[in-house]
Amino acid sequence: MAFITIILTYILIVFGGYVASSESGMGCGPEWPLCNGLVIPILEGDTLIEFAHRVIGAILGIISVALFLKINKSRPEQDLKSASWGLMILLILQILLGAVVVLLDLPAIVVSIHLMIAMLFLVNLIWIWRKVDLRNGHQLSLRKNRKNIAVFFHLNVVLFLLMLTLFLGAYIKHQAYGLACGWLDCGNGYIPASIPGMFQTGHRLLAGALAFYIFFLTYVSFKKKWNAGLQNRLMAASLIVIGQILIGILTIISYIEISWAVLHLALGTALFAFVFETRIYASSVKSMETTLKAIKSKPQQHYLD
Repeated sequence: MAFITIILTYILIVFGGYVASSESGMGCGPEWPLCNGLVIPILEGDTLIEFAHRVIGAILGIISVALFLKINKSRPEQDLKSASWGLMILLILQILLGAVVVLLDLPAIVVSIHLMIAMLFLVNLIWIWRKVDLRNGHQLSLRKNRKNIAVFFHLNVVLFLLMLTLFLGAYIKHQAYGLACGWLDCGNGYIPASIPGMFQTGHRLLAGALAFYIFFLTYVSFKKKWNAGLQNRLMAASLIVIGQILIGILTIISYIEISWAVLHLALGTALFAFVFETRIYASSVKSMETTLKAIKSKPQQHYLD
């Protein structure tokens, strides 16, 4: 159920990007929860797009509540129970922010925060999914190992940079700053001379630092022979980054053509989810190795446990 909710959340985020790129955000007018004064409006044009987004959100909300109830009926560990309550808090925040976005006619800063809450909701779901998926639910601390502390630190920095990059990208999009710079230069040179250009350049610098960081971590993972699972995940993240760079260039060259803009968000969201899952995996590596040793040393006792 958690995995299905993750997929639906991802679809909702990407479809929300389509709503924004097609300028259909006010397809239901400045009304919420009604759409143009109706429960089910005339489904055509911008109204159809915006209403479909709301329907997907409603389905996601119902499934999320069902997941919350299922978790709490299973007598979960305290951290899993806390995560389920966090899920509900984020869901309520998203609903309220969604209403504010519509009622205030799509203010850029609120829409950007709306996206960040959606990202936190997504990674909360990923944590729940991987927590349940780990055998026996063991997730030991890695603080005793200096190498693992470094891996954790680097992945946390990557996640922080990703959040900043996504937030700034969303703000630029909703402020219509997307074409303030060309795909390589900005205005008449490489130094921006306007506020929109500064925002766009800042976004690119963040994205560049993020890309370099992920490439560097991938290189280090192979040089220092990290766990194979970490190496594979970081290699996949590097490939996503390369795709994201190319699509970012195509988005500007095409004057923010809808398909490229939506794909840009889709890959950015996938990268964020992927890096977060990698961080969870890093925390479970020692746990899985410890569990395997326990099985080999006391197989019958482990089975009874």
